[in-house]
Amino acid sequence: MSLRVIDSHLHFFDLALGQYSWLKHNPPAWPNLEKIRQNHTLTSLPQHSQFTLEALVHVEAGFDNQNPINELHWLNQELGSFPFKAVGYAPINATPEQFSAAIAHLAHPHLVAIRDITEGSDSQRLSAPFVLENLTCLAEHGLHFEAQLEFKQSEKVDLLLQLAEQEADLKIVFNHAGFIDATSPCTDILRRIEALNNVMIKCSGHEMLGNPLTLSKWLTHLITHAGEESLMLGSNYPVSLMQKSYWQIWQDYLDVIGISSTWHKLSRDNAKSCYGL
Repeated sequence: MSLRVIDSHLHFFDLALGQYSWLKHNPPAWPNLEKIRQNHTLTSLPQHSQFTLEALVHVEAGFDNQNPINELHWLNQELGSFPFKAVGYAPINATPEQFSAAIAHLAHPHLVAIRDITEGSDSQRLSAPFVLENLTCLAEHGLHFEAQLEFKQSEKVDLLLQLAEQEADLKIVFNHAGFIDATSPCTDILRRIEALNNVMIKCSGHEMLGNPLTLSKWLTHLITHAGEESLMLGSNYPVSLMQKSYWQIWQDYLDVIGISSTWHKLSRDNAKSCYGL
């Protein structure tokens, strides 16, 4: 029997049509970069005997940050009738007028959220005076914010969680499990998120960690402290190719979790509910 999964975090590239300046002109020092820096589409994912990709959530990848709607139009052409939702780009620290205009320009039936990467020193942008107003704007449009920063940036994470605690209509999804690792397990943050119905965590990006827990310890830690209702599995394809093939990621997840109600929630049901798939 094939296991149906929903990938909550992946990226497709068309290097001829898109800009991807971060990958083309200033690439990160990743292993297997040549596998990543090429075109990636749905047809790049081979069929598998044990797993079936039921739907996916595409996360913006710098296709055109000046006109991010172009990435959504391209996805529509590429994916056709395949079930998907899209996370677009807009600067979370823009003025309310600029932000509202950016969201209006991004209007698309597949759009569910925006991401603005605030890792490292970029997390300062979350302290901008308009962040709450912009998050409220997202909620009014039925969209949510995909936060990508380290949980060890506790002051900035606390700011987002306070807003989520105060405003039940605000929805936040943390990408890449907040980059928790062997030195920063961030248990208190995970427990705090478990108590919030409007905050989720994506278990993805394990390959990006410099000092990782083993996959088994990482997933077990997340499930134990954040709870299975708060978590979704994602591949982070094609960045994940620095370590593993696409379906090996899912096989390794399954080997840790096992076929169970927890597996069905993390691999499909929670993402289906979160993203309206």
